[in-house]
Amino acid sequence: MFINYFAYSVRRAGWLLALLWLSHSALASSPSVRLEGGPSELRENIRHFLTIAEEPCATPQWRLRALLRDVDRQIQSAAQALGYYHVESTKELSRDDDCWALDITLDPGEPMLISAVEVRIEGEGEDDPAFVSLRRNPGVREGERLNHGRYESYKNRFGAIASSRGYFDARFERARINVNRSENTARIELHYITGPRYRFGEITLSHDILGEPLLKRYLTFEPGDPYDTDKLMELKSLYNASDYFQNARVAPRLQSLSGEEVPVEIELEGRKRRSYSVGAGYATDTGPRILFGYEDRYVNDRGHSWKAETRLSEVKSTLETVYSIPMTRPAYESVQLVAGVEREDTRVAISDRYTVGTRYTRWQDNQWLQTYSINYEMENFVIGSEPRQRSHLLIPAFAMSRTKADGSNYPTEGWSLMGRISGSPETFGSDFSFLQVMGRAKYIQSVGTGRLLLRAEGGATAMDEFDRLPPSVRFFAGGDASVRGYSYKSLGPTNDEGEVIGGNHMLVGSVEYDYRFRPSWAAAVFMDAGNAFNDSDFTVKRSAGVGVRWISPIGPIRVDVARALDDEGGWQLHLSMGPDL
Repeated sequence: MFINYFAYSVRRAGWLLALLWLSHSALASSPSVRLEGGPSELRENIRHFLTIAEEPCATPQWRLRALLRDVDRQIQSAAQALGYYHVESTKELSRDDDCWALDITLDPGEPMLISAVEVRIEGEGEDDPAFVSLRRNPGVREGERLNHGRYESYKNRFGAIASSRGYFDARFERARINVNRSENTARIELHYITGPRYRFGEITLSHDILGEPLLKRYLTFEPGDPYDTDKLMELKSLYNASDYFQNARVAPRLQSLSGEEVPVEIELEGRKRRSYSVGAGYATDTGPRILFGYEDRYVNDRGHSWKAETRLSEVKSTLETVYSIPMTRPAYESVQLVAGVEREDTRVAISDRYTVGTRYTRWQDNQWLQTYSINYEMENFVIGSEPRQRSHLLIPAFAMSRTKADGSNYPTEGWSLMGRISGSPETFGSDFSFLQVMGRAKYIQSVGTGRLLLRAEGGATAMDEFDRLPPSVRFFAGGDASVRGYSYKSLGPTNDEGEVIGGNHMLVGSVEYDYRFRPSWAAAVFMDAGNAFNDSDFTVKRSAGVGVRWISPIGPIRVDVARALDDEGGWQLHLSMGPDL
């Protein structure tokens, strides 16, 4: 048995050695095609054209010499594609015991230059901005070296524009390159007939959860409008971005063209009507927190929706319910009826706020979000050692905001702006009058191997009796998104007992630099400054620190350690998460 096993092992080892030797021989010996002379772009293009380069080492000599007769033709084709019509070459085929080799020396000659580019567009699309831009910005220009690839790419753009904008009968009347070998020049002539532009025809909707009047208010075009695939893609995006549908198909029936019209078929697959959500998290501003949510995505076939959400934490707990009604442009505007309760205990102030109101939101075509609102707020509050108070306020407000970023969850370019003005006129039944403005700006810019983050936030309040102002509309500073190194809402004017009571103004700024040292990790160094204050009594509080960011699938999670620079105290730990802009 031992002898049999030994023999088997020897045979197996022999096979392995043979395989290793064959593999080594195959790797060590391979055909060599060497090109010299001319620009590298020309050499690489010729290399791709040569069919002889695909032959193995074992190819017999007679076949190699037969294939060699095609090399000149292949060199000419590859060279002319890049504008070299006078290329010459010498070839030397050699062979040793292991394999064969081919050495090619190139003399490209003078390249063919474009002497003129004549582009003529006729038909209904002659004045179409897309074709006008194509005519004014060709991919080939007079004086450049002729490149057949760029010429073909330019030609293909005509067809792409025609199909996307409804010129389904478009064709080239003439498309040619006139080459003058003796003068080394090439003249490009393109004559394109667009024909008529087709129009959108009948629109067919297939759906199962909402009424057709609402669905038609999403339409970005009507029957009779000029055909445009961008409009189709926009409509599909609007349906998919709504909370109503999990899948939307918007397709032109190009096989059913009739009378220069394109029928459109829309198929919508509804999402589940009800959804529930549960979440948990932690932030140093609020401590541990949990979330419970419920949503009814379509209460009726008019698209009304309702959701309720509660967030519970050690510092702030909220309960809010929102009833939403889509308006004329349901993808861009809606009205919400809002009711909520909020309790906040910052150890500086305790507040119980009850809100009932309505708001109207509208996305403008320039991507700015406008919000008009009016809320009735009753707030019971205690600030420091002051006696308990109650306020009744009717607060109309207007806000605008916009965010522009590169679309990633860790943007390296982008900005966001928000501005809000609100007030409470006593003539409308409020306990007192005040006017408040506030704004916030963030900016991100790549710098070197990292990114620079700038943040500024400010606000001002005008009123006669500041002592009556509830905590929800006073300004405080300090915390994860304010002056790090100080705890949440621990900065601001103080009373006679040294307790922070907030101010009627606030100004905070931050400078941060992040370095991404791993795909999902970044290190940060930062400095914050600012404070809440009354009138001109502005005392800047500064902090500095370092941090680390985990770029998770749901957004950055930040861990910062900061030290206050203008007060005694140790280091403050800050944990937070959410988008950078």
